[in-house]
Amino acid sequence: MVRCLIYFIGTILLCLTQVTIIEAQLIHNHSFCGVGIDEGQIIKNRMLDNRRNLDDLLAVFENSRGNDSTVYVPIQFHIVNKSDGTGGESVKDVLANLCRLNADYLHLNIEFYLAGPVRFINQDYLYTNSFDDGMANFFMGLYKVDGVVNIFIGNQIVNSQSGGTTLGYFTNGLDIIYAIRGAVNANATTLTHELGHFFSLPHTFFGWENSNYSTVMTGTNGRTPTFTLSGTPVENMYRSGGKENCQIAADGFCDTEPNYLFGFFGGAYNNGCDYAATAHDPNGWLFRPESIAASPDRIKFTEDNSNLTELRLRNNSSKDKLYAKTLVVVEIEYTLGANTVTMWQDTIGDSDTTDFYCAANNADDIINAAAPGGLDVQYGFINMGGHYLDVNISAPTATSLSFIAAPAEYTVAGSSYDVEMDSLRVTNTSSTDTVPSSTTIIITDIFTDGSTQLSTADRTFQLPDSLAPGASHTFSASDLLVNSTGMSSIAGVSFNVNTYAPYRDTTGTTSENVMSYYSDACATLFSQDQGDAIKADIVSRGFATLYPAPANITITDTVTVINPLDGAVAPYPLVHFRWNPINGATIYHVHIYEVNFLGIQVLNGVEYDYMVTDTEVWQTVEPNKTYEWVVYPINATSFCDLGMGSTKAKFEVFDWSVGVENPSPTVSSTMVYPNPSTEYNDVIIEINTTADVEAQIVVYNSIGKEVMPAQLMTLFKGQNIQTLNTSSLSPGIYIINIKTNENIVSHKLIINQHY
Repeated sequence: MVRCLIYFIGTILLCLTQVTIIEAQLIHNHSFCGVGIDEGQIIKNRMLDNRRNLDDLLAVFENSRGNDSTVYVPIQFHIVNKSDGTGGESVKDVLANLCRLNADYLHLNIEFYLAGPVRFINQDYLYTNSFDDGMANFFMGLYKVDGVVNIFIGNQIVNSQSGGTTLGYFTNGLDIIYAIRGAVNANATTLTHELGHFFSLPHTFFGWENSNYSTVMTGTNGRTPTFTLSGTPVENMYRSGGKENCQIAADGFCDTEPNYLFGFFGGAYNNGCDYAATAHDPNGWLFRPESIAASPDRIKFTEDNSNLTELRLRNNSSKDKLYAKTLVVVEIEYTLGANTVTMWQDTIGDSDTTDFYCAANNADDIINAAAPGGLDVQYGFINMGGHYLDVNISAPTATSLSFIAAPAEYTVAGSSYDVEMDSLRVTNTSSTDTVPSSTTIIITDIFTDGSTQLSTADRTFQLPDSLAPGASHTFSASDLLVNSTGMSSIAGVSFNVNTYAPYRDTTGTTSENVMSYYSDACATLFSQDQGDAIKADIVSRGFATLYPAPANITITDTVTVINPLDGAVAPYPLVHFRWNPINGATIYHVHIYEVNFLGIQVLNGVEYDYMVTDTEVWQTVEPNKTYEWVVYPINATSFCDLGMGSTKAKFEVFDWSVGVENPSPTVSSTMVYPNPSTEYNDVIIEINTTADVEAQIVVYNSIGKEVMPAQLMTLFKGQNIQTLNTSSLSPGIYIINIKTNENIVSHKLIINQHY
C-alpha cells in the first residue's frame, strides 16, 4: 500500500535551512532538458513499442503488486564533487527531491526507494559535465549500478546545443540520468521530468527541440508548419473526426495538448503558467481560443446594403497579434421578440480574401471597404445573408412634403445602437399652402429578408420653422442624431455578431504537464495516457516483477547522539562521531554544519553531509570553528520524516596539537610542568599576568570530554602558581585550557604510566 509520505513539512524545513546562489539564479523556464531530437526519437520509439502490448503490460503492472497497491522502483543516487571532494549537492536536498518524486508519482501507484546510501564521486570531469566530449558519460559508465535507476548529480552541464542552462538529461546509451545540483531540491521537477524520459515519455513539444515557436510567428501567415525543421509532423488541434494526428505527432499522446515549445525562454510570449499569446496549428486553429473576443467591439452596415462595412474584431491576448490565416468563425444573427435567427455564418482566415490582422490587446476593423487585398477581409464577404435595413420617410399631417435623404449608416456597439444620416432635405411641394413649424417628420426603419418585411420602428423629428410654398429645409447630420443614438434596437430588432475559434475548448495548458518546458511552479502532472506509458515501461524493464519490494519498516525511535555531545570541545580536527543504533534504520544521514555564536547555520559555511550504514564515523573538520550536528535514521522507504532526527548538538573544534595559542595582553606567559608527567604526580601551572584578571582552568581528554571540575581563580598581577592534582587521570594525552575573558591559552599535557 502506498504510504502517506510526510513530505510537505519536511521539504519546507529543508528548503529554509539554506538557499545557495545557484539555486536562486536558476529559473526553470529559462532552462533546458538535454534530451534532444535524436534521443527523443529513441524514447518515443520505446513508448510506441510498449503501446503495441499496452493492455498486457498494464495487466502485469496491476497483478504484480499482489495485496500491495504500490510498485517499487530502486534509485541509486551519486553525488559528484570536485576532485578535491568539495562543491557537491547536499544529501538533504537529494532526499527532499526524492520525497518530491514520490509525491509526483503517487497517483500512479509508483514509489521510488533508496537502493543504497548515496554514493560520493570526486571527479572534476563529471562535476562539470561536458555534454559534447563524452567524458562524463565515460565516468558514469564506470560508476553506474546495474538493475536500478542511476541518477548522477553534478554542478554544470556544458551543452553547445542549447542557449540556456541545461538542468538535466536522460541518455539511452547508458540508461542513466544526470542533473545539476541547482535543479535538485524539494521544489524542483527536473528529476520528475527526466524520470519521465527514463520511462519512455518524449517531450510534449517533441520535434521542436532547439527551436522556438516565435520563429514561426515571424512568417506572413503565422501558422505552424506541417512539419518541424527536424522532419517530425506538427500536432494538430483536432482530436477526432479523422483529421487528428495526435497519435503519431509530437509526444504521441492525444490527452496532452499541442505544444510548440511555449515555455521556451518564457519571456516573449509567456511569463507565467498560462500561455498568453496567439499560437495556432497548421490548420489555423488557435491554441488559446479565448484570444478571440466573443463578439466584436463594433459593427457597421448601411441602408439597403446586406454587407457589413465594419467589424472591429477584438484580440484579448496582451502578448501577440492575431495573425493572417487565423481561423475565426463569424456568425451574424438578429433577435426579434423571443426568436434569434442566424443570418450568415462563415469562417474567415482560410483564404486570401479573408485575411486579417488584429493587434495585441486591441480591436481592429478587419473589413477593407476601400479596396481588396492587404491584411483585411475583402468588403462584401461578411454580410447579413440577404437581410438588410430600408428607410421610409413620411409626414402624416403634411402630404405636400417631399424628402431627399442620404443613406443611413447603422452602428452596433454592444447593446447600443446609433443611426447616422449626413442630411435630410424636406421640400414643400404645395403652390398655395404653408407647412407649419413643429410638423412631425417620421423616419421608419424597415428590416427585411429580401422582399419580405420582418419588422419596423419609427424615429421622429420636428420641423423647426414653417415652410412656405416651394420652400425647403435641410436637417444636418447633427440634427438627425436626436432620437437616433443610444437606442436599444433598430426597426424593433437587435443584432449580434458571434466571433470564436473553430475549436473553442482546450483542456488546460501544456504548462501543467511535467514533460513541458514550463517552470517548476507550473509543471505538476502527467496525463492519464502518459501514466499508462510509464507503467508499461516499468513492466518492460522488469521493475514490477524481477525485484522484490523493499522492507516496509516504519522507524519510530529517535537517535541519541553519544559523541560529541552538546557543548563539547573537540581538541583535534579528527572527530569521532557516534550515536545509538535505531530499530529499522539501515542508513544514517549525518549532517554537520558550521554555526555562528547564535547557533544559526553560517551561509556558505563549512558543511559535511553524507550517509553511512554504521553508527559511527570519523570526520576531519576545519578547526577553530563551532559546529552543530544531527543524525537522521532512514531506510529504503522511510526518509521524509525530519521529526525522527536526533537532538542537535553544538560543539567546538580546535587543533591543540599544533602548540600553545598566543597569550592575551593580560596573560603574558604560561607554563605547565613537569610535562610529560606521571600518574599520581601533581602538575604545576604557572601564569604571569600584567594585571589582575579572573580565570578558569579546564582539563579535557583527547576526545574533548571535560575530565576534571573546572577551577575558578583570581590571577594577580605578576606570577601566579596553581597546583593541579592529576591522581584521577589515567595515562594519556590531555588539554589544559586557561580561559580569561580575553582569550584561551591551551597546553598539551602528557601523563605517562607510573612504574
